[in-house]
Amino acid sequence: MGGALGNKIEAPKLYSPRILEPISRREGRDALGISQTDMFGYDCWHLYELSWLNTQKQPQHGTGVLVVDAASPATIESKSLKLYLNSLNFHCFESQAEACDVICRDIGRVTGSKVTLTMLPPTGLAAITREPEGFLLEASVQAAGSSLVEGSWCDADGDIVKQTLVSHRLRSLCPVTAQPDWGTLVIEYSGLPINLDQLLAFVESFREHQEFHEQCVERCFNVLMQRTRAQSLTVSAFYQRRGGIDITPVRSNGPLLPEYWRMGRQ
Repeated sequence: MGGALGNKIEAPKLYSPRILEPISRREGRDALGISQTDMFGYDCWHLYELSWLNTQKQPQHGTGVLVVDAASPATIESKSLKLYLNSLNFHCFESQAEACDVICRDIGRVTGSKVTLTMLPPTGLAAITREPEGFLLEASVQAAGSSLVEGSWCDADGDIVKQTLVSHRLRSLCPVTAQPDWGTLVIEYSGLPINLDQLLAFVESFREHQEFHEQCVERCFNVLMQRTRAQSLTVSAFYQRRGGIDITPVRSNGPLLPEYWRMGRQ
């Protein structure tokens, strides 16, 4: 990959769709031994610095909610997405609808799939902001000194449970810059009871792990499916924003409709 990835580039002042860079999903999935047919999901991006000019050269601005299907051949490299959005700041569109159409066309061309973009006014964030409800792993579990074991993380003699597990300790590293990315992990689960010590130790094992956000979530999803044989499983990671954008990758073993909501920490 060339272009913006890993290089110092000033924000463009001219419309620059070619600055967008794809990241193939296949390489990361091949490393995990999974295919697209093993899971469903999407990536929800919140675009906080979205602005362009109308035909009177007046700045227009808002927040965008961009959704990319996990079945797409590629995702978007985040720095190139930020630079692309900045390239719209001095570009004229006749309407908000035209701006949306152009952004979806440009990003869809790079991901190889249809994407959707919902525009919100600057005051519209409250309507899509909420906090996940569930059992907070770090509140009651002491994972210090615990280690992962081979095989299942579940009690084979337990009853089937349905629960939502939350941890704010997700930290991973950008594979290009090695800078930390922080997030909240939410696991919606149905199956035999999970050993929570093992689960929290696994979440904390990402602290020095270098991988893109989407790949981290797919790794988590894949490991949980292997270790628990869950009846149903959805893994979401609400990563905090960097450079005016944040991402929430969501992966599940069943079809699901995209949700646009964000956490306050994002």
